[in-house]
Amino acid sequence: MQAPKIADKQDWPFLLGLTLVGLVLFFYRLGAPGLMDPDEGRYAEIAREMFLRRDWLIPHLNLLPYLEKPPLVYWLTALCFKVCGYTEAAARLPSAVSALGGLFLAYGLGRALWGPGPGILGALVLASAAGYVALGRILTLDMTFALCLNLGIGLGYLALSRGQARLWPWAYLALALAVLTKGPVALVLAGLSWGIWVLSSLPPQPSPIQGEGVKERLFLRLRLLYRERMWRNLIQIRGWALLAVITLPWFVYVHRRYPEFFRFYILEQHLGRFLTPAIHPEPLYYYVPVLLGLLLPWTWLLPWALAAGGRWRDPDYRFLVIWAAVIVVFFSLSRGKLVPYILPALLPLALLVGHGLTRLTGVGRLYFNRGLLKTSLLVWAVTGVVLVALMFWPPAPLVKALTRANLSFPFLLTLSLVWALTPLAALIWRHLGALLLGALLLAALAPLGIDQVSPGRSFKDMGLALKSRWRPGAALVGVGLYSQGLSFYSGQTLNLLGGRTELDFGQRLRPEQGLGLPDQGALPAFTAAHPVTFFFLKVHDLPWLAQGLPGKFRPVASHKDCILTAYEGK
Repeated sequence: MQAPKIADKQDWPFLLGLTLVGLVLFFYRLGAPGLMDPDEGRYAEIAREMFLRRDWLIPHLNLLPYLEKPPLVYWLTALCFKVCGYTEAAARLPSAVSALGGLFLAYGLGRALWGPGPGILGALVLASAAGYVALGRILTLDMTFALCLNLGIGLGYLALSRGQARLWPWAYLALALAVLTKGPVALVLAGLSWGIWVLSSLPPQPSPIQGEGVKERLFLRLRLLYRERMWRNLIQIRGWALLAVITLPWFVYVHRRYPEFFRFYILEQHLGRFLTPAIHPEPLYYYVPVLLGLLLPWTWLLPWALAAGGRWRDPDYRFLVIWAAVIVVFFSLSRGKLVPYILPALLPLALLVGHGLTRLTGVGRLYFNRGLLKTSLLVWAVTGVVLVALMFWPPAPLVKALTRANLSFPFLLTLSLVWALTPLAALIWRHLGALLLGALLLAALAPLGIDQVSPGRSFKDMGLALKSRWRPGAALVGVGLYSQGLSFYSGQTLNLLGGRTELDFGQRLRPEQGLGLPDQGALPAFTAAHPVTFFFLKVHDLPWLAQGLPGKFRPVASHKDCILTAYEGK
């Protein structure tokens, strides 16, 4: 298959600029904060255990099979460890590279749809969106998934709308990588985005007959879809064959090793999360504020961009709206929700904002010919002024929340001032550069915020303290607790006493691993078999633990309300 053309000569200045922006936003001080629990510690530890066990096909966590997600990001993280060592920067490299790739993808799609101007502006909007910067600097599956999914959806749309059939294999290749990152949900999202757009692009129909219902109208459109033979564009046999060749071997192999895998992975981790509130339950409207937060500071311009950026008759505008809506609505209907799930929606929304900015500019200057734009900028400015005021006169709940987050006053004040001055500068000077510069400055503050937040969620110091005090024959016990980061930094696995964890399924698959303690009564014999036993537990559980174990407990390290203590018996 022939690869799609990446760029012309005139694109290289834009690509170079995006590269510099991405290097600053996603790679500067990437390894400074410690890996945070649970996600960063989990995925780094899985990659470390791939080297420890020499098992590259079955992911393991705490030496137990961990089959909630496919292995692509684990492989990428392990590769980074091989090249760069077991460092925080190496662990986060897959997310950072994926975030940078997303900027290039935004530029390429924007250029293909409307030209270089909307492409570069859409990419800069994406680069400066708060949620995109934050998730591009931490180790999760979501940024890599967003890149692969959006690449597949975008290339598929260009193949559909521009008649470029040569792009279909590349679209399905990208979707295959998305499946190997988070599973078959990628195919559902891509199919819905393409299918709804094709249905919306059918020729207009006569006015509906009085009394005709929604089902009848939908049936007529489906029949028209068949008659117009547009459905043939959605059935790519070679694409499905390529996808099957890439993805099925891993799933088949795991199912042959563990026949329970299908029930756990499909019924519990996918259908169970979607249909039942058993895991991460949230209300239906959960993603409305989440989406607005992820897109900040461009959230304030989104209503204007949707109104000014195009009309429903524009197929490209229509597809971007459908693309973003499919992702947000699909995950809103799911009973289980997490913030990063809707990360792929940021790219089409950023392109819509970039397109809107292009339409209102001359030589970089803003033409305030729409009241909605002025209102949007004023609302943005007012929220910034309110934030500055709250820094000096914070209410008690805010003080408590900021104390828990460990965010310093100078950082928050700087953030608030830049927030307030950016739209004010744009209103005064009427120049697009004021908006972009302010948004990029806000994005550049994100690493400082992560540096301040991460110590409260990282067990790095405790893990390194345990590693320095470890001796041959020692054991580590988690009393109702499990920390992925503690395992990664200490290089040790935890014997688990009490409490449900994400390791329950792995323990059922490998009960012979012997990493579970049935109850407190098993502790005397267990500790007698080891020269020293380290206990990881909550502070208030220490008296309960000491009741059944005569001897001294020596404190090793503490983190918030968790402690690590060493027990050597009598």
